[in-house]
Amino acid sequence: MNTISIVEVGSRRYRVRTGLTGSSKVPAIDSRATSHNPPSESKAKHGKSERISLNIPRQVHKYIIGARGSTLDKLRHESQAKITVPPERSRSDVVEIEGLLDERQKAEELITQIVADNMAKVPYTHFISLPLLDIDMQRKVGEFQRDAQRVLQNMDSSSFVHPGSLHITLGMLRLLSPKDVTRAVEFLRSLAKDVAEIVGTKPLLVSVGQLATMEAASQAKTIYANADDFDNSGRLRRLCAFVRDKFDSAGYIDEKRELKIHVSIVRAKPAHSSADEDDLAKKGSRGFSVNAGPLLKEFGSMSFGVCRVGQIQIARRFRHAENGAYENDGALSLL
Repeated sequence: MNTISIVEVGSRRYRVRTGLTGSSKVPAIDSRATSHNPPSESKAKHGKSERISLNIPRQVHKYIIGARGSTLDKLRHESQAKITVPPERSRSDVVEIEGLLDERQKAEELITQIVADNMAKVPYTHFISLPLLDIDMQRKVGEFQRDAQRVLQNMDSSSFVHPGSLHITLGMLRLLSPKDVTRAVEFLRSLAKDVAEIVGTKPLLVSVGQLATMEAASQAKTIYANADDFDNSGRLRRLCAFVRDKFDSAGYIDEKRELKIHVSIVRAKPAHSSADEDDLAKKGSRGFSVNAGPLLKEFGSMSFGVCRVGQIQIARRFRHAENGAYENDGALSLL
């Protein structure tokens, strides 16, 4: 089943079909002509050719090219325009289109549709995070992880989340250009007044504990701790739901799973895995799981303490500071 999205390309707007399982937010594609004085439509139709540049995230260029260039050949044939996609090694986002006005417009429409159809295949780059930076909590998690290693067999040590990177995820983001990142940070900060009303004047204290698994305990891939308000005020859930809903409504989030407020402690990976975090995120764990039953029986009721939440961040995936915390491109203070 498909839905219709409006995508801006330069000064024009196009209606494109996007699958409901795909991204609800397609980056605006910036279109620039090489001439400062573009010809009128009547002149263009009489043979005036012009070249324009489209700023399209390079992460989707491979879908414009297709297998052995098949999609690009089809685009050129259907639009009759000359389309140039930069080589991957150039790390350029600029796709050039040359031709008559109607040829350029047709090429832009076709390319925009391809971007919309394939955006959901591009890995997420950022996430909305509530970092948990309490040193005592991080120490307790580290101690638990050392105990857990003797219980969980045949699992790589990298399965244990670095205590410095503990956080609550509110939603995954696909920000493919500096402009996308800036807009997301600005949007987060635009919520400041409403967020302040939810949090109020008291510190937002979060208690973390009570271990559980995302899957059946006998086939666990993710082991997490529950997170809730220390004072049972409900502010944490209201805050998380509000921020996620706002980003969802603005088209930044395309996940269909419901918000689950938790702190991941273990993400199971097979022993002796040489894959880094980025590679594992792309390829998956190939069905690897562990029997977490004995671990939950021994440590299931464990508490990791209470942490004051001080920020909402637009955090970068796979990028960590020296202390293990995720790097971020901008934040909204809760203090």
